[in-house]
Amino acid sequence: MKTSDGFVKTTIAGIPYLLPYGQKIADHARSLRLNDSGALLWDTLSLGADKSTLLSVLANYYNTDADMLPQLTSDLDSYLASLKQLGMLSYNAPAENFPPHSDQTDNTFPALFSDDRAPKYYKIGGLCFSWFGPDDLFDTYFKDFSCEAAVADQRIFIITGKPSHLADGTLLLHTTELTIFDVTDTYRFVFGTHWGIHEMRVKKDGSAAVLYCIDADNKDHVENIFHALRFAFLIAAQKQALFVLHSVSIFYQGKAWLFSGSSGTGKSTHANLWANRYHTPVLNGDLNVLGIKNGLPYLYGLPWCGTSETYTTTTYPLGGIVFLKQAPFNRVNSLPPDEQALFLMQRMISPTWTKDLLLKNLAFAETLAPLTKIFRLNCTKNPEAAAVMKAAIDQAI
Repeated sequence: MKTSDGFVKTTIAGIPYLLPYGQKIADHARSLRLNDSGALLWDTLSLGADKSTLLSVLANYYNTDADMLPQLTSDLDSYLASLKQLGMLSYNAPAENFPPHSDQTDNTFPALFSDDRAPKYYKIGGLCFSWFGPDDLFDTYFKDFSCEAAVADQRIFIITGKPSHLADGTLLLHTTELTIFDVTDTYRFVFGTHWGIHEMRVKKDGSAAVLYCIDADNKDHVENIFHALRFAFLIAAQKQALFVLHSVSIFYQGKAWLFSGSSGTGKSTHANLWANRYHTPVLNGDLNVLGIKNGLPYLYGLPWCGTSETYTTTTYPLGGIVFLKQAPFNRVNSLPPDEQALFLMQRMISPTWTKDLLLKNLAFAETLAPLTKIFRLNCTKNPEAAAVMKAAIDQAI
């Protein structure tokens, strides 16, 4: 019996939680809020303790006598069963076989030293990107964000042909669409064959990204290339304390307001209710970049916008964030500090491939939460839902 890899115990607003990261998030593992005894038992489990040791620790914690041991045993069994059900505990599980890590690689970024194309430039959230790639792809997706030549925070190279050899390194995440490896100073992305991409390599510091296309004629894969480059942006943005929230944003009372929630909860539907009833424009229909400047939160324009085709190039002060939950009624609730930060972190698409990356997202969420207004809206898909939410916002501001 041992704790499963891919979970980290931390505190949010002073409350202990177990949070998944890396492959566990890709596998849709859940977070778990712990009480003090649960946190103590997890720490003891992490040291390799057996059940008898756990029972002894629990008895000492509650300072109980022998008469209480049957109840403590039952409580411990329930706790361990819950951990196992959530994938946080394994019994004699075989060791996972990851590809071996190797420092013996060819030049990871030959394009940095050999590309003589004149770059184009664009800016997102104050970050400057230099573009060494097809003009038509740039004009389709990044032209609205173009800027004057400047020192680039990230250089992007689009190359046709197979890349030089690079060892797989350490496996971070694997799905049917994408596999990510950690190779010394580089993240290596291997996509499904239908993407039209051999692979992409991004420096961990976000300073450069090289994407290797299968064909010179990329017209059938332009959208895939655009979406692959989002990963490169997320790495650079996170390094500069910019984080991306899965949400729909609207403009109201001079500020940006975000509607967020898991897929299918009605983010777009709710934003459309506002647009139809209060004529509030949608800023981005799927993703929003958030950052803090001089102690104030801001929303920055972003070209990635899902299927909505709605985005902005403008920066707005952030008014607040609404977490939606489907319900047969419309009611606004406040959230305790730990849930505010937890919900923010869970709705981010910024990298969580390692424990440190996850904790970086959490730290930003805990910093952002007190600086903005956060609501929980239990709602229907009826126009009344927008009216109830608007009344709560108007009262809060």
